[in-house]
Amino acid sequence: MGGQTTFMIICLIISAVIMISVFAKSRHFFRCLFLSSLSGIGSLFTVSILSQMTGVTLGINPVTLSVSALGGIPSVIAMLAARYFMLGWRA
Repeated sequence: MGGQTTFMIICLIISAVIMISVFAKSRHFFRCLFLSSLSGIGSLFTVSILSQMTGVTLGINPVTLSVSALGGIPSVIAMLAARYFMLGWRA
């Protein structure tokens, strides 16, 4: 397993633990989970649409869709940070 894959798995696990603990304290677990998933997927598509203007890209594939659906906006930010630190914004 490469360094980037390990980093992404660790970020996903930490994000999932934090989100489950926050959602469990909420009285509306499934509604919070649905809205978080929707906002994560929406932010992934927004990054993709704005990539022409900003130069910041994230590919839309099953892995990024799953991560953004499970982690919401923080996971999209983590993927962008991982891309920046591991790849230096290269395509």
